[in-house]
Amino acid sequence: MTTRAAVAVLLIFSSAPAFADNWPQFRGPGSRGISSETGLPITWTSQSNVVWRRPLPGPGHSSPIVWGDRIFLTAFKAGSGGAGLVARSIAGLMARGVSVKGQLLVLCIDRVSGKVLWERAVPAESIEQVHPTNSPASPTPVTDGTHVYVYFGSFGLVCFDFEGRKIWEHRLGPFPNEWGSASSPILYGNMLILNCDTDAEDFLIAIDKTTGKTMWRTPRRATRAWPVPMIWNADGHDQIVVNGSERAMAYDPANGREIWTVDGLSTWVIPTPVAAHGLLFVASDGIGGDIIMAIRPGGRGNITNSHVVWRYHRSAPYNSSPIVAGDYLYAVKNGGIMTCLQAKTGQLVWQERLPARGDYYASPLAAEGRIYVINEDGDVTVLAAKPSFEVLATNRMDERTMASPAVSGGRIYIRTDLALWALGT
Repeated sequence: MTTRAAVAVLLIFSSAPAFADNWPQFRGPGSRGISSETGLPITWTSQSNVVWRRPLPGPGHSSPIVWGDRIFLTAFKAGSGGAGLVARSIAGLMARGVSVKGQLLVLCIDRVSGKVLWERAVPAESIEQVHPTNSPASPTPVTDGTHVYVYFGSFGLVCFDFEGRKIWEHRLGPFPNEWGSASSPILYGNMLILNCDTDAEDFLIAIDKTTGKTMWRTPRRATRAWPVPMIWNADGHDQIVVNGSERAMAYDPANGREIWTVDGLSTWVIPTPVAAHGLLFVASDGIGGDIIMAIRPGGRGNITNSHVVWRYHRSAPYNSSPIVAGDYLYAVKNGGIMTCLQAKTGQLVWQERLPARGDYYASPLAAEGRIYVINEDGDVTVLAAKPSFEVLATNRMDERTMASPAVSGGRIYIRTDLALWALGT
């Protein structure tokens, strides 16, 4: 190799961020909630291991996503008379029928410094009604490294480039649902995939990510469900898997046709599926069910009685999604009850109450042999990812936290109602 060629190769690899450094969607690469990065902090205070804290123009429940040195997230900035309200207060007013006006915002933040690079408003004619636990800015953006795609239940889908220029918009909703929207879009090839389960109509839609045009739209047998779709490679074939009311379903990415269904989930479903060890894991808790299931690939039609490998009927998560780290599946239930199961068999390894009680909306993060779990009060418990219960640390953010964390460049990013935190050693 010539010197010039060697320099060219070096420039290519040094200018492109490593795959592990990017956190492009809800729960990161593959929607697994797992990071391969090292050097992440175990403990932090307001004086130590906080690289920066960026106050946000408004609250929201969307998680930060990261590509290179850019962080993207959304927020809702209340208008006159609502400035300074946190998300719970805004949603509480909406739930009582009070009209709350404001701006839906998309933010681009510099990962290194925390500086806001740009802010764009998405003009909705009206803001959808949401439950006091929800926010008008709940869905998490997704990026392919060139464009960022956002969804607001009050408006629909919008595509921006990395400089903040709007490329296209695709109007959807607002849909009737007293709880509001929360499911986030994902990318698959040239498709942007979004799940909409509402009180009016339920459908899975694929949008051309370049033009914003509909590629296919499939009706669903669901209602009031908020899981994010995920891609499962089952026996060499990709499937779009979406949990829903009372069942989990898989669809063909080429045309949106249903491939299989598994019954047994609760009436309202929030957790997103996760795949590991050749199995698919689904979970839900609430009216009609309290269950974690493992599904093996290869089925078509209703495979409830043929392809469910194991079921566990105790302390399933209501809001947060399960996570598989190594040989074990971890799930946290509201109240701070955490469960560790053998992923392949469903056998209970341990079940303990965390030192931080309360409700858990954020999904767990796994990194460096540790599990990070965050409750609504902003208490972050760090546990050892192993077949014995060991709490390594408990960190207090002292700010309401509903969003799942992101990891990039040796830092953990946690979004609260008030700010975005960058935590690093």
